[in-house]
Amino acid sequence: MERERLIKTVEAILRESGMRTARLEFRGSCFDLVASGLFTLLFIKVALNIDTVTGEQAEDLKRLASFFNASPIIVGLKTKNAELEEGVVYERFGIYALRPETLYDILIGNELPAIFAERGGLYVRVNGPLLKRLREERGYSINELAQLLGVSRKSLINYERGEQAVSLEVALRLEELFDEPIARPIDVLNSRVEANLDVNPETPLEKEIFDRLKKLGLGVVKVKKAPFNAVSRENEFRILTGIDQRKTRSTVKRAEMMAEVGKIINSDGVFILEKAKTEVVGNVPLIPKESLDEVRDVDELVDLIEDLKKEVRKELFG
Repeated sequence: MERERLIKTVEAILRESGMRTARLEFRGSCFDLVASGLFTLLFIKVALNIDTVTGEQAEDLKRLASFFNASPIIVGLKTKNAELEEGVVYERFGIYALRPETLYDILIGNELPAIFAERGGLYVRVNGPLLKRLREERGYSINELAQLLGVSRKSLINYERGEQAVSLEVALRLEELFDEPIARPIDVLNSRVEANLDVNPETPLEKEIFDRLKKLGLGVVKVKKAPFNAVSRENEFRILTGIDQRKTRSTVKRAEMMAEVGKIINSDGVFILEKAKTEVVGNVPLIPKESLDEVRDVDELVDLIEDLKKEVRKELFG
């Protein structure tokens, strides 16, 4: 399955589940799809081989997920060494990775996976208090159950404390022995990741604009692998910020993608250029950086963006 087909498959699954989606066509982007549902926001990277997702892409993906309180997911078909297994959750730089069939089971079948892959095999995390209760109710001592499972006494104690993953083989023995599901499902749709939000600007122009936005009261987070250069926030106001020297075809394409993403994540967008005339592309204002010098606070920036969008709507619809 080529990557284009895989992306369309993932997008179709998301839409069948009732989620709104936007797709990027931006080379090297940290995400290819963004999707929102009633209580869910996902940033998704699609890769035939999940090992091709770079550390830089993963860090940006985690930054966006953390900033927007979303879940990052990688969807793929294989690693360097093997095909991904259906119903199994993998990890790449701390981000959950899975097959499209597994995503389908989660979104359409409402079936959360419980098995995850690590070096050495497949594992699950068990409900420790439930395991301890079942053991005591059935009259097994720690030593007796450990011997029956073929694990050490210490391992069984760690299982019951929730401090150690259980091999799939042992987990199946436990469920067969007690005739109850004890594996804890992996809530892929509500995963939260740690992210470094303190990233330095890459160019003098970025630094100049970031400093100006910060003076207005906005928190600014640099993003390297996306159509926009940064995401900014002040309370409930969030903005995707593109930066460029001048307007080019690439600038227009990036602004259009920012507009589509903004619709899904309920965020405004603005493109700030070194020198340019003020206009709007795809509902995203393009403004010269000098315009920022005339803005005194976040409210005025919001008003500027909204006024420019209103002017465009007025021209279109009279």
